[in-house]
Amino acid sequence: MKWLLGLLTANLALLAYFSLGMPSAVELRIDEPPLNPEGIRLLAAEEIEALPRRAAAASVPVQEFACYEWGTFPRTSLASAQSHLSRLALESRVIEHTPQEATRYWVYIPNVGSMQRAQAHMDELRALGVTDMVVVQDQRSANVISLGVFKDEQLATKLLEDLRSKGVSNAVKGVRNQERGRSSLYISNMPLTLVPELESLQVEFPGSELKRVTCQ
Repeated sequence: MKWLLGLLTANLALLAYFSLGMPSAVELRIDEPPLNPEGIRLLAAEEIEALPRRAAAASVPVQEFACYEWGTFPRTSLASAQSHLSRLALESRVIEHTPQEATRYWVYIPNVGSMQRAQAHMDELRALGVTDMVVVQDQRSANVISLGVFKDEQLATKLLEDLRSKGVSNAVKGVRNQERGRSSLYISNMPLTLVPELESLQVEFPGSELKRVTCQ
C-alpha cells in the first residue's frame, strides 16, 4: 500500500506543479468611453438634410453616333469635301452616282443682285415664317437664295406649295446635279453633334444634302 500511496502523492505533486505554471485567464479590456444614454437623441429632418453628403459622380453625357451620306459633289469639289471630313477626324468612303442618281430638285429664289440684297430679302422671308434658307455663292448660282434640295421631286413640289401659301411668290423649282462624275461621301459613326457643322457647309457646296442612312 505504501507504494500506491507514494504514487498518488507524486501525481498530486505533479498536478500542483503544472497548475502553478499555467497563466491565469486573460482579462480583455477595451479602452472606450462608456455610452452615455442621456446624450443620445434622434435627429430632426432638417438636421439630417444639413449633414454633409458625398458628392455624386458627375453625369457624363453619352455621345450618340450615326451614319450619314453627304453629297452629291462634282469631281472638282469632292477633294474639298473630303478635307472638311478629315479636319473633323471623320472617316468616309466615296460613292459614285449615275446622272439619274445624282439628280436633285432645288427650290430657290433666283439671283437677287447682290449679297446685301439677298440678306435683306432673307429678313423679309423670315417675317413670313420661312426659316430654312441659305445664300448660295458659286459661279453658276451667285446670290441665289436656296430654300431646299431634295432627291424626291414631290418633296420639292410640296415645299414650293408651302412657300406660296406663306406669300413667297418668287420661289421656283429647278433641277440640279445632272452632270456626270458626281459622287457622295458615306460617313460611318459620326457624332450627332457634328451634324449642324456639316449642314452649314451648304454655302460652299450648293445642292449638297446631308442625310442619315442605315449603317453598312
